[in-house]
Amino acid sequence: MNEEIKKGRLFWITGLSDAGKTTIGGMLFDYIKSKKNDVVWLDGDCLREVYQNRDYSEEGRKQISYSNMRLGKLLTDQGIDVIMSVIGMRDEYREWNRSNIERYLEIYLKVPLEELVKRDSKGLYAKALRGEALNVYGINLAFEEPKSPDLIILNDGRKPPREVLDEIIQKLDL
Repeated sequence: MNEEIKKGRLFWITGLSDAGKTTIGGMLFDYIKSKKNDVVWLDGDCLREVYQNRDYSEEGRKQISYSNMRLGKLLTDQGIDVIMSVIGMRDEYREWNRSNIERYLEIYLKVPLEELVKRDSKGLYAKALRGEALNVYGINLAFEEPKSPDLIILNDGRKPPREVLDEIIQKLDL
């Protein structure tokens, strides 16, 4: 007898570099893992390492984004909750997710550019502002801000990460 598997959820945590996606994604993983075992956390930087993809051109970003989305679908179709912390700043990616992943939840971590430049943990914004780095979203690469995320979180540094997580838990009724 083949029972229908309840689909997993895809928590697509999106935002620009240094928006807090990795921090919040890890905390959300710990929270959900404390409630159920079938959950994985996939961070964009780690996925790039797995795929050995260092192509930050538009085409390279598109290729890795579709790989990420198809992986998310594969796992959620097997009943696994997936937390994916990725930039993913194109409407076509979010539309693909909404059309193909039954339990898709989009969380947009919105951070003012001034705050991102201040954080700049990888030095990307400084390099881009000096003209030494191309393809940096928000500086020399246009991004498409999410139009209809399930949740928009202003992560401008005024709230500690735990409060941001609590807001996600409360608003998504987790």
